[in-house]
Amino acid sequence: MTDKSPTVQTPDEAEGLRSENEQLLTKLKYLQAEFENYRKRADRDAEIVVRFAHEALLARLQPVLAEMDAAVDALQGEASKGIRMVRDNLTKALREAGLQEIPSLGLQFDPYLMDAIQQVTEKDSKDGFVKEVLRKGYRLHDRILRPAQVIVVRNQGDTNG
Repeated sequence: MTDKSPTVQTPDEAEGLRSENEQLLTKLKYLQAEFENYRKRADRDAEIVVRFAHEALLARLQPVLAEMDAAVDALQGEASKGIRMVRDNLTKALREAGLQEIPSLGLQFDPYLMDAIQQVTEKDSKDGFVKEVLRKGYRLHDRILRPAQVIVVRNQGDTNG
């Protein structure tokens, strides 16, 4: 007959088991934290991919939008109404996909958002301000897709406007 009574542990064996248990618990907590960080990083990466998924398409549609703007400006009367409606619908769809026009006209020149194609001297205008926009600039959320091409006022040494 076998004796099924529990084995008696010495205090040293019990302390060793407690120490091993604490080490395993610490490793488990470390792995849980590491996995949680991985999950958050994967979620962030997936969000960025989704947020900028339309970037290539929006970049290819920018010239089409510019041509639509030119067509609206060139046509007069009833002929321009249909083109204007198409352009407005295209603009609305692109805006809903995250495309934003970079405001430039009349604003202080910003080299991060604009390319200065030309400088002109005008005594009645403030130095460093955008006089004319040659090509609209666009951004997708916080990413610049295309900087605006602008003409900037430059007053000969007059920086006070």
